[in-house]
Amino acid sequence: MGRHLRSLVGLALLALSLLLGVSGLFAVLYRGDGGGNGETYVTFGRHQVDAQLAGAIALLVSLIAILVAWLTLWRGRRERSSS
Repeated sequence: MGRHLRSLVGLALLALSLLLGVSGLFAVLYRGDGGGNGETYVTFGRHQVDAQLAGAIALLVSLIAILVAWLTLWRGRRERSSS
């Protein structure tokens, strides 16, 4: 994989993982519309899942993706400096 392509993939992965992290954070912090009991659910494949659980999973996946993006960018930078 070319150095420029690796950097582009790393930056795109970083941007998407940050968006996923923000949406996960919103899902964890959301407490309902104010009129209900505060329990919220999201639908995944015709199944309702607790929004806080979905948010926590999104945050975990986002953290892993950020680490992979950082490693990809770091590896590309290291290869550029050694060339």
